[in-house]
Amino acid sequence: MKGIDVSKHQGNVNWSHVKADGVKFAIIRAGYGKEAYQKDIQFENNYAGCKSNGIPVGVYWYSYATTPDEARKEAAVCLSIIKGKTFEYPVYFDIEEPSVLAKGKAACTAIAKAFLEAVEQAGYFVGIYSSKVHLENCITEELRARYAVWVAHYGVDKTTYHGQYGIWQKSSTGKVYGISGNVDVNECYIDYPAAIKKKGLNGFKAASAKPAKPAQVAPAKKWVKGQAVKIRSNTPLFANETATTPSARLSAGTYYIYDGVPCKLGRYRVTTTAASCGKKPAGKYVTGYASWDNFREV
Repeated sequence: MKGIDVSKHQGNVNWSHVKADGVKFAIIRAGYGKEAYQKDIQFENNYAGCKSNGIPVGVYWYSYATTPDEARKEAAVCLSIIKGKTFEYPVYFDIEEPSVLAKGKAACTAIAKAFLEAVEQAGYFVGIYSSKVHLENCITEELRARYAVWVAHYGVDKTTYHGQYGIWQKSSTGKVYGISGNVDVNECYIDYPAAIKKKGLNGFKAASAKPAKPAQVAPAKKWVKGQAVKIRSNTPLFANETATTPSARLSAGTYYIYDGVPCKLGRYRVTTTAASCGKKPAGKYVTGYASWDNFREV
C-alpha cells in the first residue's frame, strides 16, 4: 500500500491531488525537540488536508533527545500537540541524529524506550523510525520486536532489514501529484487502521467487545526443529508469543520450524530456510511466530 511522509519541507500540500495520485496513507511530522514552539508549522494544515480528503494519517516526532529524561520531555510536547485528534497510523519516534546515534545501542534504546512508553501509556499505538543500519545497530532486538517499526532503506528492490516491520520507506526522491519537489515514498504491509480502531487507541473509541474465544494454550501436535511445513497465504505472523496484533502476513509456501519449542498461544517460531533452524542470534533468522493450526505437513 503506497504512502508518503511529509513535514514543513514539502510546503503547502494539495491533498486532494495527492489522493488522486493513489496515495493511501500519510505520516506527517508533528514536530521536533522538546519545546512547544518546535511544532511543525505545516502540521495542522497537513492533518486537516488528510482528514478532509479521507487519507488515513499517522504522525512522527523528530528527536534530538540525548537522555531518557529529554525523550520524556519530547513525548510530553508531542502529546500536547496531537491531543484531541485521531490517527489511523502509529505515532512514531524518529531517531536519526548522528550525535545521538553515536552514543551506542544501550543509550539509544533507553532514549527510544522512554519516549515510546510515555506516549503508549497515554493511549497511543507507537512505533520507531530510523534507517535499516541504525535500527539494526543502535536499537536492541527486544525493543524492535516490542513496537511497530518503520524502516528506511533506499536503492533496493526489497529491504533486507532483519526483524519485523510494518512500513518500508523505500525512497526519498518520490514524485507525487500535489507536492512540489521530492517526497518520501513508503509501502505499508499491516492494517494499522483496523488494529488501532479495534483497540480504541490514537483518539478512537474501542469497538464493541465480542465474547472472547478460549485461548489455545498448547499445540495439538509436536512440531520438531527443522521440520518443513506448508503455510497458507495470508497467515498471521506475530512478533512474539503473546502479541495480539499480527506484525505481518505470510505468503503461501514452505517454512521451517526454527527450534521446535512450543510457545504460548499455540505458536512456534518459523523461518524461511532449513539452514536457518536453530541458528543464533534468533532475531536474525526467525521470521516470526505462527500458530500451529496453520501448519500442514509436507
